[in-house]
Amino acid sequence: MPSARLGKEACAGITVPMDKLDDAVVDHLERRLLHDERLEVLLGNVLDRRAEWIDRRQAHVTELRQRASAAAAKLSRLYQAIEDGVADTAARTSRIA
Repeated sequence: MPSARLGKEACAGITVPMDKLDDAVVDHLERRLLHDERLEVLLGNVLDRRAEWIDRRQAHVTELRQRASAAAAKLSRLYQAIEDGVADTAARTSRIA
């Protein structure tokens, strides 16, 4: 395999030691991506979305509890009507199942 460092195929550009290049890249990332204000905005957005998601979940749970309560009340009224002889059990069995 020919070397790109020596001879007529050598790279004409400048060479940079790996540790200096690593330091330059890390420094750039720290300044651009990990800037305090930028992180505050990003994390603030994440926290806002999380709070909205929690609110939606709580509203959904409340709705499900209300629906379960309404269904329990209907069943209670149906059982009471059956016990009182007002409702026909054969006619209602198909609706319950």
